[in-house]
This record gives sequence, structure tokens and C-alpha cells, in this order.
Amino acid sequence: MPSKKIYFASDIHLGNRYLDNPLDAEKKIVQWLDSIKKDAAAIYFLGDVFDYWYEYKYVVPRGHVRFLGKLAELSDIGIEIHFFTGNHDIWMFDYFPEEFGAIIHREPITVELLGKNFFLGHGDEIGYRPLKYRIIQSVFRNRLCQILYATIHPRWTFGFAHRWSLSSRKSGLAAEKVKLAQTRNTIALESFAKTYLETHPDINFFMFGHLHILLNREISPDSRLIIIGDWMQFFSYAEWDGSILELRIFSE
Repeated sequence: MPSKKIYFASDIHLGNRYLDNPLDAEKKIVQWLDSIKKDAAAIYFLGDVFDYWYEYKYVVPRGHVRFLGKLAELSDIGIEIHFFTGNHDIWMFDYFPEEFGAIIHREPITVELLGKNFFLGHGDEIGYRPLKYRIIQSVFRNRLCQILYATIHPRWTFGFAHRWSLSSRKSGLAAEKVKLAQTRNTIALESFAKTYLETHPDINFFMFGHLHILLNREISPDSRLIIIGDWMQFFSYAEWDGSILELRIFSE
């Protein structure tokens, strides 16, 4: 029997409107999940799995059936499924835990995995955050605002959210603007990690998504900063076997 491994993925953005064929992207992530199920002990999704997700009491977003069905299958054979809420899918509540036992993380966590200590998060919680972004995030996370938002019919909220996401993505596609934001966030995450190590020197890996880049950088003799890319341009993931942590690109 092969040794068990831990897998990490981020920024899949299922249901987005800016890929030519979003269904192909969903099928590709399902193929990846099929390819790792034989040796996976746990899978950590580090945020923005969905381009938009909001759970009403009796309504969840349509679509994603291949992906959700695969997660249920993996959970049924004993693989742990972890979701970190990202800036696109903050509004995960009890649907995933009740349907297939997923564990939801709303803040970064530290956890020991196969003998090493990981600091895991989406990356937007502690990176470079302009004032406008912080205000929007505080509104999105406010429970009263969530309750009020839920009183609006899904026909309007889903349409509004998808248009906003598409507009935001298009306005942020300028290469110089993207590169500047990624550089600022990388510097902020590295600074955070180095400061955190001063009081928590046992952390071996700081791992994030959010920035849509691939990075594996040493920040101390015993610690590395990992940013695991996305499933929009890289189709990347991280694999940890207890000895080596690798950033990999999935090929069908």
C-alpha cells in the first residue's frame, strides 16, 4: 500500500465567467482528484475554490456537480476534506460539513502534518490589504450583513455577484497592475512569516494561495514560504509526503 500524502490546492474559481470553457476546468480538477485518491490522507483547499458561493438556508449555487460528487466519494473512502474560505467564497456555512463531512476554516491555522508544522491560510487575511479591500471584507464577514443579504432573492444576488466578479477580474488584468499587487502581497506574506517565526520557530512551511503565483522560497534554515498557484493558468498543487514538499503541475 502506498504511503499516504497530503495535498493542497487553491484558487480554482469554479463557476467563473472569464474562462472560455469553465466546464473543462471543472473536469480537470475532478481528474486530478481521481489521480490522487489512491494515496491521499487529506486534501486542503486554501480558498477561492468557487468564484462565488453563498448558501441560503435551502438554496446553494447550481452547478459544480462533478466536483461535489467527487468530494463526496473521496470523503466516503476516508480522505479528509478541508476548505479555507477565500475572498470569493466567504459564505460557506453548514452545507459541506453536513453533506460530506468537510472541515471549514475561516481563519489561518497551524497544524502538524506528517511530522512537520504548517501555517495554512488563503493569504488575503494577512497580506497587503488596501483600506477599500479591508472595508469590503469586514462587511462581507459581518453576520448581520449576511442575514440581510440572504433576504434578497437568489436570482438577483447571484447575477450581481457574477457580474461584479467578472468586472473585477477584467479591471485587474493589466499586467503591470497584477505584478505590482503580487509583489506587494508576497513581500507582506514573507514579512509576516519572518515575524511569526520569532515567536513560533517550529513552523516549517507557511503556505498560501490567493496570489495566483508559484513560489517556494526559503525564509530560514528550517522554514519555507509556499504559494501554490491556481487552476486557471497553472493547474498547480502542492504534495507533501512527510519528507519532500513539491509544487506540481497537473497534466491530464
